[in-house]
Amino acid sequence: MKNGYIDAMLYVMFSSFSFVFLDRLCGDISPVSALFIMSGIAILFFNLVTVRLLLKTYKACFLSPAIFFAMSAFLALDWVSMVYASHVADPFIAMAALFISLAIISFMIKFFRSRDIKDIISLIILIFSLIMLLLGYKERIGHNNILGVLLGAVAGIAFYGYITTSEKFAKKHKLTSLQVLATRFWVLLIGSAISIDYQQTITAFNSKLPALVLISFCSLIIPIYFNQQAIMKLGALKTSVIISLVPPVTYFFYIVSNHQYDALNTFICALITLALFLPTFSRCNS
Repeated sequence: MKNGYIDAMLYVMFSSFSFVFLDRLCGDISPVSALFIMSGIAILFFNLVTVRLLLKTYKACFLSPAIFFAMSAFLALDWVSMVYASHVADPFIAMAALFISLAIISFMIKFFRSRDIKDIISLIILIFSLIMLLLGYKERIGHNNILGVLLGAVAGIAFYGYITTSEKFAKKHKLTSLQVLATRFWVLLIGSAISIDYQQTITAFNSKLPALVLISFCSLIIPIYFNQQAIMKLGALKTSVIISLVPPVTYFFYIVSNHQYDALNTFICALITLALFLPTFSRCNS
């Protein structure tokens, strides 16, 4: 059980750090080029670690092409939205909007199933925190809060779609989480390959490869492993409580990295943390 808490916190730390680092990385290279190289690294890694199971893995893709494509497309939309959100706005805004929209969807579905008034209260708190993020957060010069929130929200919706389709895909074909991970990046790789500037991508590959490998492992590989380990040891509900700390930890890394502390932004961060943490904690203990 204790190891499960460590796994969940490692997921929080790696995810938060990676998006702050990604914000700086994408300041130097195109987000599409970064996505192309990072998805290629992730595909190579997950296919190598599941090499003995690849026949069964890709057979499942051909047997259920619609589910496979939906899962991969949701994942691609999630990552494109998140990378561009962290490019046009603070990484905290992107992460906060993602987790808030994901929580709103979860509580809406839960309310329609249970008709519990507590779910309505949770929804009101979450929507209010989203409005505060949109209207009150002080953006850095050159950043766009509205676009960052919208892209983060799209990423959250896409992430929910990925969760549901990947679970269905894995259960239908009795695949492990690593087998699913080996297949999920192909749409992102192919989609980014269509729209990249190849000369710029080659330059980025030659000059930024160590940083791209690091960010690929910190954002696409290591956090996924620790998140899955936490779910297996703690269960989905307890894990969801802990990973709701991703936005405030992202904010902490961001202000340390940029040396830009603002009292109002910190208050909004605390409000969003409570909006995400308390309803999920209450649901976990009900």
